[in-house]
Amino acid sequence: MLIWAHGLWGSPNGSKVTAIRESGIKVNSPDFNNMELDERVDILNELVSKEEVVLAGSSYGGLACALVAQQQPKQVKGMLLLAPALHLPEAPNNAPENLVAPKDLPITIIHSTTDEIVPISASQNYVDRSENKINLIEVEDSHVLENSIELIISETNKLLNR
Repeated sequence: MLIWAHGLWGSPNGSKVTAIRESGIKVNSPDFNNMELDERVDILNELVSKEEVVLAGSSYGGLACALVAQQQPKQVKGMLLLAPALHLPEAPNNAPENLVAPKDLPITIIHSTTDEIVPISASQNYVDRSENKINLIEVEDSHVLENSIELIISETNKLLNR
C-alpha cells in the first residue's frame, strides 16, 4: 500500500498523485488541507500503525512522512520524498537537525537543484546526517516537479517492488 501525503498547497487529487494512480498504483491519499504538521503526522501515524506501507510525500507532506518513518520505522517499508521540506522548524519537528532516516529503510528523494521554495540543501543535509544510504536524485525542475512525473512513478514502483 502506498500512502500519499500532499504538500501544504496541494490536494489529495493533485497532479502527481493522480499520475501515480493512473499508472495503476493503489494509493491512499488523505486530505490534509488546513491542517498543521502535527495533525498530519497524527493521521499518518494512525494509518501506518494498521499495516506496513510505503510512504510518499511532497514538500510539507514529505516532512510529515519523514517524521512518521522516524517514529514507526518497522511499519514503513520504503519512502519517496519529493522536494521535502525537512528543514522547517515546526512542531513536532522543533529541531530539524535531529530528523534522520531510519537505518536500512529504502528511501528515494527527488529534489530539483533549482527548487525555488525548498532548497535542495534540506534534502542534502538529511542525507548527510542519516546513517542510511538514501538515493538522492537531483533533477532540474521546479518545486512541483511537473517534468519529473515519469521518474516519480518509476521510483514509486521500485519502492513497491513492482
